[in-house]
Amino acid sequence: MSSSKPYTDGFDEDPDTDLRGACPECTGAVAVDGGERACTDCGLVIDGHGLAYGNRPRWSEDGPDTRRTGAPLTPARHDDGLSSEIGRGGDANGNPLSARKRRQIRRLRREHTRGRFRSKAEQNLAFACGEIARIVGAIDLKRDIREFASRLFRRAQNRSLIRGRSLEGFAAASVFAACRCRGIQRPAAEIASVARCDEETLLNDYRTLNVELQLETTLQKPDQLLPGIASTLELEHTVANRARELIREAESAGIANGRRPAGVVAAAIYLAGKDFSDRRTQREIADAAGVSTVTLRQRMYDLEETGE
Repeated sequence: MSSSKPYTDGFDEDPDTDLRGACPECTGAVAVDGGERACTDCGLVIDGHGLAYGNRPRWSEDGPDTRRTGAPLTPARHDDGLSSEIGRGGDANGNPLSARKRRQIRRLRREHTRGRFRSKAEQNLAFACGEIARIVGAIDLKRDIREFASRLFRRAQNRSLIRGRSLEGFAAASVFAACRCRGIQRPAAEIASVARCDEETLLNDYRTLNVELQLETTLQKPDQLLPGIASTLELEHTVANRARELIREAESAGIANGRRPAGVVAAAIYLAGKDFSDRRTQREIADAAGVSTVTLRQRMYDLEETGE
């Protein structure tokens, strides 16, 4: 018999010492199960501080190897990423399946798809998660926005806020709310352009989320909106820089306080264009900023009074 210690890819405990000794209460036999040393007679747990290394991910040059541990849990999927799928093609060895076996696998895949959802609510959640993923990919947002938007939709569904409303609208509103909470400046019109709902439905559903879930959204500042509006209008750098100076003057004078940031940006761009002979109409700038021409003129008058 070899005297070497047996290899264990499990808990950080020595099996030779863990199996020795007796229970301090009843002097019964001690056994190790799941990292706990417990008495087999009275059930007393002696200790259970072992660390399980058996399911840790293996790291390679390309990152963690998930062949043993599987994909990480994610709220972006209705089942947190724990579902299984029946694959296609050959068997485990790569050999092609017979025609009879392919028909059997097709029937199993059909029944597996039907049995994926335990309720209508879970089916709706799966549809909404897919819609959120599509919107996030269409406007090139990060994965954390997708996961945060999926969590917001789950909270809304648990509060029965979606009853009587469209899933598409709440999915788009969840993405918009996630952007607002993370401080990402994406207008509602941009999200509505790739969503399966109009902008009015998106904003109505967002108001419901904001009020009922009491979202902690970040405040929008005019200088954060300027790059996007300037890119839409294809402004020259000189005009954009002058508009930024006007925005800073408005913030210093308190004009931007309590007013819609997009209106301040639109007025600053219009006045900066006049300084550099950039002839753009108020309607064109107001449409790019998502405000009315009346709002643009009111902020323009305020900026002009500040400059005097």
